[in-house]
Amino acid sequence: MKKIFIFAILIKSGLAVNLFPYHSINNRLNSQSQKNIDLYKLLTTNICHNDRNIKVSQKITATTNNYNLTTLMNSYSTLALNLSHVFLAQQQPIAKSPAQCSTDNAARQQLFSAKIALAIFDNDRKYKVLISNFSGQNIQTIVSSKAPITSLSWNASNTSLAYVSYENGKPIIYVQNVYTAQRYIVANFDGSNSSPAFDGNSLLVSLSKDYGTHIYQIDLHNYTAQKTALPLVSTDSIDTEADIGNGNLIFTSNKNSKPQIYLKSKNTAQAKQISIGLNNTTGRISGDGSKILYIHGSRGQYDLMYYNLKTEVTRKIDSGKILSGSFAADNTTIAYIKNNQVVIYNSNYNNTAPMANLRAREFFDVKLSK
Repeated sequence: MKKIFIFAILIKSGLAVNLFPYHSINNRLNSQSQKNIDLYKLLTTNICHNDRNIKVSQKITATTNNYNLTTLMNSYSTLALNLSHVFLAQQQPIAKSPAQCSTDNAARQQLFSAKIALAIFDNDRKYKVLISNFSGQNIQTIVSSKAPITSLSWNASNTSLAYVSYENGKPIIYVQNVYTAQRYIVANFDGSNSSPAFDGNSLLVSLSKDYGTHIYQIDLHNYTAQKTALPLVSTDSIDTEADIGNGNLIFTSNKNSKPQIYLKSKNTAQAKQISIGLNNTTGRISGDGSKILYIHGSRGQYDLMYYNLKTEVTRKIDSGKILSGSFAADNTTIAYIKNNQVVIYNSNYNNTAPMANLRAREFFDVKLSK
């Protein structure tokens, strides 16, 4: 059974993008710009709930506005030894939504200022962690290795990433500052160290250092290598893949003989199963703790499932070779990997837009910043 979970942790795929910015509605449309308009429409309708009938051409103004990426990254990782250039921050144009949008623009600005982190196997046969802006531009490699890298997690301030690296022959958890490239080991216990997830000044991790695999919490405040990992979830079965949002904790456990997603609400002491069917893994919870994604596997088919904690309703978002899902900071927009391609999904309107120019030999994980 442990092999199932190791497979679930490793079964995540990567990225590499190049979407063109919008400059003017007078630009001649081609196939790629039409894809970009579809993506733009998907994102803007996420905020403007009252303008479904407004055409995209009405939404994109001829006057472009700029957002500043100087704070995205100031240096490249010293681990990426094959890179000789320093990241050059740029101002990229992006069209804003129309004045007709009566809802608060804060969520849109939060969405468009987001970063994407990607774990990939690239065409040069290197495993890499990439960071880009939300449109997939300004891609920067912050880690490049001959060994697999998986299980990305952003901290709350979006300044650091946690990930699992096999560069020393076993899974070890690192936290790395994306601006300075400084990193340190968080978990290098005997056995497996996997599935990191930030929880404020702590990191939730899955460790097999004692008996079986269970979920522990490591305090990152004044961190020292000798700090103790405190047990957080420990059943009589395998417990792994923890994630937390607004005090609601989810994790994967096979205590009923098949892997299932469990929710431990901040208002309850007992965890309850929220997944349906058999073989459910890789749960991800939204920042506000109200929605959950997980992957359901059956007879070689993988479905991305969406569970609403308020309504307790589960629905299927997509099917295929689904590997990873992630909520954006607006708790509505979702990024996931399907058939080795990154897809953006709008949960309000139940539609998708593939990011067709994002390419890699193999994708392992995609995470939107919080």
